[in-house]
Amino acid sequence: MPRKTTTKTTDKRHTAVPKVEKAAAKAATPQVTPQAQPQTQPATPPTTPPAERVRPAEVEAMIAQLRHDDADISRDAATALGALGHVEAVEPLIQVMENCDGFFHPVVRAAAAGSLGMLKDARAVNVLITAVSDTHAEPSAEAIRALALIGDARALEPLMEVVRNANGYFLPIARRAAVLALASFRSEQVTALLTTISKDQSQDAAIRDAAAQVLSR
Repeated sequence: MPRKTTTKTTDKRHTAVPKVEKAAAKAATPQVTPQAQPQTQPATPPTTPPAERVRPAEVEAMIAQLRHDDADISRDAATALGALGHVEAVEPLIQVMENCDGFFHPVVRAAAAGSLGMLKDARAVNVLITAVSDTHAEPSAEAIRALALIGDARALEPLMEVVRNANGYFLPIARRAAVLALASFRSEQVTALLTTISKDQSQDAAIRDAAAQVLSR
């Protein structure tokens, strides 16, 4: 089924993701042994939250921009979160991909998928697998590329289904991305599928060429 593409932005608004406040460190109170010369125990070192739990101001700003009602600004924020490489961006980007309220434009979802691939966090695998079947080709293709970067074995069969395209759902942009992604999951099964695709003259030339490219590596 052909996919729709659109550049229309949404006018829905939501509040930004709340900031995570840094916990104050506490030191232990010195203890004195009864009926003996006072002995001061070393103070407990201040507890510093793990780096991945503290969102730098720049990350916070980009997370807030994900909900901007200008899709271009939201897209740029999603892209920036991948470039910043901070693990605290993973969950907000997953929420973009889930798109539970239909707020996020396809270009934003595509950017979020790309950033999740850059972050290579296994928490994103399930939502990326779901996004492979996005009704827009761009988020679908970016989700496929992201799964290749993460390299989780759970993605293998969904990617092979895209390549097979039994029901004709996937556009060439997504199928070619899936063929190239299979280079990250080399196996006899993958080799057999790509060999068949590369020799099938009924396939799009770009798909055949991509399959031959992977096989030659």
